[in-house]
Amino acid sequence: MLINRKIKVTTMISLEQRNKLVENNQKISQLLEENENILRECGYSPPVQNFALDAKEKIKFPSRYIRTVDSFDKKYHLQEIFPDREVRHNVIYTLEVSDLINYLFNRIHIWGPVSTILYKLAIVNLVSVIEAIVLEAANNICNHACCCGKVKTCKNHFSKEQRNNARKALEKLVAMKVIDFDDDKLSRLQEIIDLRNRIHIRLTTGNELKLADFNLELYNEVIAFLQIIDDQVYQNAVPIYCRNP
Repeated sequence: MLINRKIKVTTMISLEQRNKLVENNQKISQLLEENENILRECGYSPPVQNFALDAKEKIKFPSRYIRTVDSFDKKYHLQEIFPDREVRHNVIYTLEVSDLINYLFNRIHIWGPVSTILYKLAIVNLVSVIEAIVLEAANNICNHACCCGKVKTCKNHFSKEQRNNARKALEKLVAMKVIDFDDDKLSRLQEIIDLRNRIHIRLTTGNELKLADFNLELYNEVIAFLQIIDDQVYQNAVPIYCRNP
């Protein structure tokens, strides 16, 4: 899921293979441009006035790039973390969208403010998964709190705020040592969660492009946080889930 630009990889590609990729990209770029020119010659003005072929006649997305439900389920232990099937599948569909965005970044040159906003959407998408995992842990560790009768003495009790607010849930999970973060790491993840509010355009202060908060480095940082949170919730929270009233 990481974007490989500026990141070391252990696999190697030969010069011949690299040149073939570049040659193919040039052909693909030329064909895409040619298709748009054909539409303009026909009087269309994409994207305002567009023409769409039938589904089977459109460009076919490369198979196996977007991972399957089962592969995400296994990689992120989603069946254990999310007992509810519908919630689990909503998380998986969100992760599949992250694969699509990852493809765009790794295969297509996107620049300027469009690149910044695309990073924003990609990061917000992933942060929503982190929030889902954190809140799922909070609500399953402290399940049926209304009828347990031990709210005041139970060390695993989560307040209503902690069960509905990812920042507060994180603080509680760290205090319980379910998530092993120091103060700096906890504070940093809470800052990233706060960035999710920037999806609301009217709440954004300043020019998105000039602020440049959303970029490759933050994207990869969020993925690293996602993987750590997921693993620690699986290892430390799932065993203490309260599954019965």
